[in-house]
This record gives sequence, C-alpha cells and structure tokens, in this order.
Amino acid sequence: MVKKSKSVIVTVADDALNNINQLANRLGDEGMKVDRVMPVTGVIAGSCAASRVADLKKVDGVMSVEEEVVAQLPPQDSSVQ
Repeated sequence: MVKKSKSVIVTVADDALNNINQLANRLGDEGMKVDRVMPVTGVIAGSCAASRVADLKKVDGVMSVEEEVVAQLPPQDSSVQ
C-alpha cells in the first residue's frame, strides 16, 4: 500500500528561529521531506505521510503544522471567470 504524501508548512516558534536548520533536520528525522527552509519568515516547507503530521507537531520548536493549500486560476478561455 502506498502512503499518501501531504505538502505541509511548518511555522517555527520564535525561540527556535536561530536554530531553524537544526529543526529542519529533526523534522526530517520524523519523516518530513524538507523542500525549503525560509529563516526570514520562520517557515519550513516540505511533505510527509498524512500519518506523520501529528508527530511533526510534537517536535520542540514547532509552532504549527498546516497542510499547504494550492490555488489555481482557470484557463483564460474557460467559461468560469
């Protein structure tokens, strides 16, 4: 059975911002595939199995874990405006 992967956005707690790269490594150890570390905004983006989201939330230094939402506009020639 293939596990469904979710794109997630991790918000880093203020007191963990100075160690954001180490936090990204710990999230990787918990099953997250880290795609981007953005120290200026305090965000780590990546993906993980849906079953691992709760484990990511428990990592020290994590403020929140949210599923990434993707919005897409309809094609220009679409009847939906």
